[in-house]
Amino acid sequence: MTSWYSMPTARDWTCPPSPGDAHAFHQSLPGYSPTPLVPVPELATELGVGRLLVKDESSRLGLPAFKVLGASWACRQVLRERPGAMLVTATDGNHGRAVARMAAHFGVAATVFVPEVMLPQTAARITAEGAKVVWVDGGYDDAVRWAAAFAADQPGRALVQDTAWAGYEQVPAWIVQGYQTLLDEIDTQLGGAPDLVTVPVGVGSLAEAVVRHCRRPAAAHPGVLSVEPDTAACVLASLTAARPRYGQFCAPAATRPSPSATRTHCAPWPTSAGSASPRA
Repeated sequence: MTSWYSMPTARDWTCPPSPGDAHAFHQSLPGYSPTPLVPVPELATELGVGRLLVKDESSRLGLPAFKVLGASWACRQVLRERPGAMLVTATDGNHGRAVARMAAHFGVAATVFVPEVMLPQTAARITAEGAKVVWVDGGYDDAVRWAAAFAADQPGRALVQDTAWAGYEQVPAWIVQGYQTLLDEIDTQLGGAPDLVTVPVGVGSLAEAVVRHCRRPAAAHPGVLSVEPDTAACVLASLTAARPRYGQFCAPAATRPSPSATRTHCAPWPTSAGSASPRA
């Protein structure tokens, strides 16, 4: 079932842009190059729009996902504060592999907790990056709890997680900042702002980065359309209820395809509430 929530005043809302200089850091990494904007003329015709472009993140810094942008910047910031720390995270795939890759880049150890539903070949790719993989008897949220407890148990361990909760906001904020690189590239490639930006919500970090970029003061404010599955439509549920609703409250348990569908949305409530029109 498709559901919509539209906020006509969203384009008038503003918020501070993502701080930091993640783009310059990413440009210093081996293998950096902007990912392409790929025209999809058939879909543009079907939708009745002049041009439709897809940001192809299938090869980003040698990995097959945009997640390495946020993870790399967060790892760099964490290690500036805690040099030599073991990097710890939980993942169901791309984020954990990116943290493992950056741990090797910075010459530190990494431990990655993964849920029981992870495919063995996905875990093998994380191990191939040099990280220790720990299997958790449970879903994604269980893996996050194990990772957080493991990191807190020793002073030489640092959690690099892309999910936020009360008391753990700084690292997820750095991950959001890391995605600014993707948005800077789009601005350069287009030579101006698009009419509409469509973004998947997921755990929320990329969506927040898009909102911050598209709602910064003294800049063009294109439309923002966020999209999430109806099995984990936390933003849609939150906007409809006019208050934050998280993870397991977003969909009946019987409709969830796997434990990973219960992820907690991490974008701060005011950011998501005042800026986008979600679709599930």
